[in-house]
Amino acid sequence: MIEGIRFRDELAASVGRWAYECCHCIVKMGTGGVSISYECAACGNTNLRFIHTLENIDTGRQIEVGIECAALLVSPDDCDLPRLAENETRRKERWRREKYHTPGRCTTTVDDLMNRGKL
Repeated sequence: MIEGIRFRDELAASVGRWAYECCHCIVKMGTGGVSISYECAACGNTNLRFIHTLENIDTGRQIEVGIECAALLVSPDDCDLPRLAENETRRKERWRREKYHTPGRCTTTVDDLMNRGKL
């Protein structure tokens, strides 16, 4: 257990060995807005609205986790990336839903954060 989060055994040993890839959410129109049906690969939480994709530095394996697990699994230098990416994805989701009225996937990568001056 790390800071109140119970990681699956195979991931507990790999803390700090994950690179942050992106954050995404799926917007569905006419069904209440967003889809919440993912499971965190690190702790098993099933109430995820925003999905954070991490890639293992050693093996190249990718996992999808929630924001708390993402912040703990990446290196300490990158622990702010999940929060920044989720905020940007939330902004994109709001625009897609309220301005463009279109369903789809909203994604934010590290490059997107750099281009918007967030990093």
